[in-house]
Amino acid sequence: MDCPTCGAGMSPDPAPGGEATNGTVAAVLESRPRWRCVNGHDAGPVIDHERARQQVETAVPVARRRRLRGGDVCVACGSVLSMPVRRTVWPVTLTDPARRAAVTLTYDVPVTRCPSCGSSQVPTRSADDLLAVVDELVPRE
Repeated sequence: MDCPTCGAGMSPDPAPGGEATNGTVAAVLESRPRWRCVNGHDAGPVIDHERARQQVETAVPVARRRRLRGGDVCVACGSVLSMPVRRTVWPVTLTDPARRAAVTLTYDVPVTRCPSCGSSQVPTRSADDLLAVVDELVPRE
C-alpha cells in the first residue's frame, strides 16, 4: 500500500486501544493501528469498521430466537438451550484485508452451551450488544 500524499510505502503504526461496555457485553481492543508512511502521513485505520463487524459476526456464534415458545435454540443443531448462562472471555482476532496487521478484541460475554452438541454461543439477548461494542471501539471513518 502506498501513501496517497507522497507515494511512499505504508505500514501499520500502533495506536492505543480502548475499552467499551454495552448492556451485557464488555470488550477490550488491544490497539487501533493506523496506516502511516515514513513521512508521517496518516491514511486511516488499518482495521475498518465494516470488516471488524463482519469478523465478529463470523467468529462469535449467536443463538437463534425460538419462534413460538420463546427462549433460544442452538445455532448449530437447533436444540433448545436449557443450560445456564455463564460469563466467558472470548478473544476475536481482527485483521486488515491483506492480513498485514492483526489486533485482538477480547470480549467478556454471557455464553450458554448446547446440551445436545456442546457448542458455546451467545444468547440472543446479547447479540445487539456484541456489535454495539464494535461500533464504539472501531468507529467509522
